[in-house]
Amino acid sequence: MSICDDPFVILGVSPETSAAEVKRAYRRLVMHWHPDRNPSATAEAEFKRVHAAYELFLDPQRLAAWREAQLARSAKEGRRPAGEAAGPDGGEAAGAGRGDDLTQELTLTLEEAALGCRKTVDLVHRVACGKCRASGRVQHRNSLPCHRCSGCGRVARRPGGTSVCTGCGGRGYLRESDCPDCTGSGWLPESRTLAVTVPPGLLDGERLRLAHQAPLPPGGGDGKAGDLYLEIRLAAHPLFVLRGRDVHCQVPVSIYRLLCGGRIEVPSLSGTTTLELSPEPPQALEYRLPGLGFPNKRRSAAGDLVLQLQSVYPASVRPKDVELLERLEVRLSSDLERRAPTLAAWEEQLRARRNPASA
Repeated sequence: MSICDDPFVILGVSPETSAAEVKRAYRRLVMHWHPDRNPSATAEAEFKRVHAAYELFLDPQRLAAWREAQLARSAKEGRRPAGEAAGPDGGEAAGAGRGDDLTQELTLTLEEAALGCRKTVDLVHRVACGKCRASGRVQHRNSLPCHRCSGCGRVARRPGGTSVCTGCGGRGYLRESDCPDCTGSGWLPESRTLAVTVPPGLLDGERLRLAHQAPLPPGGGDGKAGDLYLEIRLAAHPLFVLRGRDVHCQVPVSIYRLLCGGRIEVPSLSGTTTLELSPEPPQALEYRLPGLGFPNKRRSAAGDLVLQLQSVYPASVRPKDVELLERLEVRLSSDLERRAPTLAAWEEQLRARRNPASA
């Protein structure tokens, strides 16, 4: 690395950045540019340049000599030394400001939201391009023809004639061009994965705040990252419907089981549970299991599990079934007033229509 190369720019940090942050930036860039991981033709050169910048940072004497050389060079050229933060007139130092907050949706199943879970969140933020040192431009040893004017210095204009090419200023060649790695932006996207612990009891639309986990502002440096807000979205469930904190579920049950009563297995947010049916089922066929609904994150009572039973009749009846059903029908007919008052009233209406004179 030459005396003109800025190790802070190469590592994508500011001169005030802590040693721990510089080390993290170095590790990130080394992993990105390692020739075994990066197939780019420039990977090996960039890997060596990042390593040399970090070695310079670790050597206080060499770093002090580099600073002195930069000061002398800057004084000669009448500009601010490389790596020095801009003052009040020059704006805020790169990376010194707090990054923007970011809101991102996190989709959960009803069970995950109710019971809590661990999820991974993928984020993309920007890091300084190592090839152009975040400038967006690369210098060429030899001049290259301007791609706008194909090296002639002039471009066609309407309705006729030519004008000076704005890309090269009429020279027809370029000593620098947009960086091919970052397409002139100075920054490269870098993915990051967060492991997030989601507490139980978050409803749709509520947000989970992760302090300082939003992507860093451009340049990173020692500026603080903004907060990441994960907005909860509950996926549609094949069995349950959430109303408030009550969980509703429709349960198909054989008509025979409904008439006989007994214990049946029903789904719940934590798996399954049992429901005891009475031999005389309620008219609405609705049961409530208190406290088995969606939990409350404030440790107050959870909602109920509301089960709406749906009577299921057999699609076909076999001869032996008919014999049993006929016997049941005879027994029912002998006591309609008490056991089936609706049928008893209907039979009374039919009798009246059979004998209108007696009515």
